[in-house]
Amino acid sequence: MVDLFIDLTRRYNITLFLFKALAIFGKYMKEKKILDKEQIQEKIKRISYEIYEENLDDKSILICGIEKNGSIIAKRIIKELESICDINIEFISIDLNKKEPLNTVEIKYSKSNIKNKSIVLIDDVSNTGKTLIYVIKELVKFEPKKINTAVLVNRDHTLFPIKINFIGLSLSTSIKSHIEVKLGNKDIGAYLI
Repeated sequence: MVDLFIDLTRRYNITLFLFKALAIFGKYMKEKKILDKEQIQEKIKRISYEIYEENLDDKSILICGIEKNGSIIAKRIIKELESICDINIEFISIDLNKKEPLNTVEIKYSKSNIKNKSIVLIDDVSNTGKTLIYVIKELVKFEPKKINTAVLVNRDHTLFPIKINFIGLSLSTSIKSHIEVKLGNKDIGAYLI
């Protein structure tokens, strides 16, 4: 009986160890970092130069960031643009419910300041294009000169007729995959989940 108990204890401990190891391994397998802090900054810098080149003849640009991560990226792009050019840059924050965007787009800016301006709409990730198309639908009502779009990560699953003009990273993923961009103080990166 003692031998059986010792045998079961050994099996249990080994099994417990294996479960813990699999749990830890599974966590790392579920979340893969595709962009680190430095790579994100490089992508933002490159996108900023592309935006500048596209808008060389404009006196001002409206940079629109879709809350929350799109706005953070937009502010970082503005900082880069201010260091490389003399174009007047204004910021617009756009808030919406990404799960139900049809009637939830809130543009925090006046209509008169958007008319005949060049706009760059920025978000962290483009999956199907749904979020961008609903925001563009609202921005067009203000009669801008042109609208370009920029994303940090483009997943290439576009279901709506939207063109991403400035892309940090284009990534073909499965439909079931998810991209999460973290721009907090401690953990900055883009992850494939």
